[in-house]
Amino acid sequence: MANPDNGTTGPELLERAMEGFEFYEQGDYASARSIFEELCARDPREAYYRTALGAICLAEDELDQALDNFNQALTLNAKDAAALVNRGEVRLRLGDIVDAAQDFARAVDLDPENKDPLTLRARLLVAAALETIEAAQRSAHAEWK
Repeated sequence: MANPDNGTTGPELLERAMEGFEFYEQGDYASARSIFEELCARDPREAYYRTALGAICLAEDELDQALDNFNQALTLNAKDAAALVNRGEVRLRLGDIVDAAQDFARAVDLDPENKDPLTLRARLLVAAALETIEAAQRSAHAEWK
């Protein structure tokens, strides 16, 4: 199936995405970023490309850019578990614990049988986020006594 905007076929885009993922896995974030930026321009309706860009930004501690990319991915596909888990991690690192916990919980809800490895990570992170919230509440409660 050709992309009507530029004549590129789905298999060609998939091949580029796989190449970009390999660069990401090797830690060559500059090459991976270049490929996924190109793919976003060629097919702006594909959430995976935004999720991949967000993951690259997260790996390079560019948290605002990562958050923006994950938000865009979730606008395109609200059930993108990878985008949810990674956005939750960004939010956690930014100190937005409640929203992070909500992202993790949504990701867990998408995989009730716990088949996706991301779900395990989400379950661990939601537990840590909730523990942090509870500790903060206990601390605030102790200060008022």
